[in-house]
Amino acid sequence: MKAALLGAIFFSLCAVSSTSHAACALAAIMGAPELPGDNRPHQTELIELRDSVNSYLSRASRRLDACRGANPFVYNAAIDRLETYAEDFNRLIQQHNTEIVAAN
Repeated sequence: MKAALLGAIFFSLCAVSSTSHAACALAAIMGAPELPGDNRPHQTELIELRDSVNSYLSRASRRLDACRGANPFVYNAAIDRLETYAEDFNRLIQQHNTEIVAAN
């Protein structure tokens, strides 16, 4: 009886620990600045957005480093989300630069 109770407590602690590590990885990537959709941002908006995006990516990377014990699936999904976000921002910048070159 005592062994079963200790086993249940140990299992509960492992489950809570695993969940908290997953929550750590997910919380690390929260708060991303919103990227503009169809509307075309102006140069000054892009500069401000670039600063916000760079700050967000470095902050999220530091937070993820602190979540080393996270579930590998959740941790890798969080990293994938950061990479996708960075690619989306880079695509936005490239599109803006292409439009500027085409206008000249």
